Amino acid sequence: MFGLDCVVISLYVDDFFFCTHIEAIMKTKNFLSTKFEITNLGEVDVMLRFKVAKSDNGFSLNQSHYIENFDVIPVKTPFDPSIQLKRNEGKSVSQSEYAKIIGSVMFLMNHTWIDFAYVVSRLNRYTHNPSSEHWNALERLHKYLKGVAHSTMESVFIALDLVRQEVEWLKNLLAEIPL
Repeated sequence: MFGLDCVVISLYVDDFFFCTHIEAIMKTKNFLSTKFEITNLGEVDVMLRFKVAKSDNGFSLNQSHYIENFDVIPVKTPFDPSIQLKRNEGKSVSQSEYAKIIGSVMFLMNHTWIDFAYVVSRLNRYTHNPSSEHWNALERLHKYLKGVAHSTMESVFIALDLVRQEVEWLKNLLAEIPL
């Protein structure tokens, strides 16, 4: 605290993130530089795998940059329902790499997108002994993520409203059919 100014400092290993107005940030940096060697890297761009975007309305966090590195062609759905995944009784196919990718997908699921949680939970069941079918399903999830990397909750609500309209129309149609 400097006078009545409150400074929120977020620290992760050796990275600082300050939240307050610029004068208080400068005072805090000056104070800390008398005690520690610090380097000013400017405004935050990415912190803990989250892209930080500043706008007139505040800040937003996303992980689209993380997904943009996927070298895949996008698909519309995260999972093919015609595929029946089952336990692999044979030799594991790149188990440690599969587990690593499942972990990174779980990170995305837990911190930004919840809509593919069911698919992740299904794929996670086979982490100990993945087969090529499990890898194909995981690749499809990556393709889906590539396609939705820049989607927003607004677009999700618009799509849900369109679905609601269709359901309402079908409900009215069924009500008019004499059974």
